[in-house]
Amino acid sequence: MRESITIPEDRSYLIRRDDYPHPLCTWNYHPEWEIHFIPEARGYAYVGDYIGSFEPGHLSLCGSNLPHNWVSPGLHAPGRDYVLQFDAAALMAGGVPLAELRSLQTLLPLSGRGIEIMGSEAAEIGALIVSLSQAQRARGLGIFVEILERFAAAQDYRLLASPGFVSSYAALASGRHSNVNNAIQVLQLAPSVTMYEAAEMVGAKPSTLSRSFKALTGMTFSSYQRAIRISRARSLLAETTMRIIDVCFEAGFSNLSNFNRIFLKETGMTPRDYRNISRIRTISRLAEDEDS
Repeated sequence: MRESITIPEDRSYLIRRDDYPHPLCTWNYHPEWEIHFIPEARGYAYVGDYIGSFEPGHLSLCGSNLPHNWVSPGLHAPGRDYVLQFDAAALMAGGVPLAELRSLQTLLPLSGRGIEIMGSEAAEIGALIVSLSQAQRARGLGIFVEILERFAAAQDYRLLASPGFVSSYAALASGRHSNVNNAIQVLQLAPSVTMYEAAEMVGAKPSTLSRSFKALTGMTFSSYQRAIRISRARSLLAETTMRIIDVCFEAGFSNLSNFNRIFLKETGMTPRDYRNISRIRTISRLAEDEDS
């Protein structure tokens, strides 16, 4: 869906804190840029054709019309998300932004793919976002500019959506592809659905949905579904004590042998080995934190 955003007349940005679930927490896009900060919750991030889990402290920026969603299945959390939205095109009107906003030019070529900031830089920028949400107008402008500057100067970051997705999406994201966006939303929430079930739910013919899905995302329906299932399984294995057979079904797989085979093919290790390695990494990270 296209989210309609109204920037307040007395500010250069809109900042709010959203509960989860929230009506706007859906597979959506808009011309305004969006910075998303999730201080505490875990879940699954979908940005363009990127699929991955997110941890507490997740911080990302999505540029103009880049579709996105952050899903925390089963979670009910007041104020899960800090959302900062602004019209970058208006702020760069004429291609020459104010000197204080030149960081937007640095971010522009990266924003179309989505940027996730990592580590201590994410924590520091996240703290600024929290401060911005509580700031009066005059002080808020300075914090807003600092947030953009910190994004542009960040060293520990990664780009999310693939270049292929970005180059093809704008030309294809017309009304006739709304069924694909709706099908992606269905998959994110219920990764066990088949393409035929998804097609029925969004009101499309399976053959039409299959062709449009490949054209819009660069992936087949089954490939996208497999990526969602594996991402969810990896998070459950690393972060819970859930039995492997229960992880299998929770992630959307229909039987354990198929789950083991696909997980091994996609990750290079069995689910049990992946869980053991994740635990070793967690223990090592905790030990490093204690030493520091």
